[in-house]
Amino acid sequence: MGLEAILATVIPAFFPALIDGVKMGLSRLFGVNTGDPKSFEDYLRLQDQDIRKLEALAKLDQVYGAIAPWVANLRASSRYLAVLGIIGAAIVYSFLPAGWQVKENQVMLSQLAGSALFFLIGDRVYLGLKHSK
Repeated sequence: MGLEAILATVIPAFFPALIDGVKMGLSRLFGVNTGDPKSFEDYLRLQDQDIRKLEALAKLDQVYGAIAPWVANLRASSRYLAVLGIIGAAIVYSFLPAGWQVKENQVMLSQLAGSALFFLIGDRVYLGLKHSK
């Protein structure tokens, strides 16, 4: 793995924290606190927006019509199965004999595996770090 593969997998993991840091810096520079609600009404409005967003996501995952339970389960887990396939392909490709490997393919699969792994754990890590303040 070259430096470009490492940079392509590590740097995107820091984007949410970097953006949050820029927001905090700008809010301190201009004296406006952008992250916190100004009043209790603003807090309630933000909570209502979160609830509506979750309701919209739930409607997207809702099954319409009568389908088999295994189809519904497969549909719900399709993103995680795709991530498993990408990470599995990257692992298998890295153990192939050196004559069968192409450097560009290995870099591409490493970058895809890094992005897929960030999909699995990145948001949870970022939220955990954000709430630990």
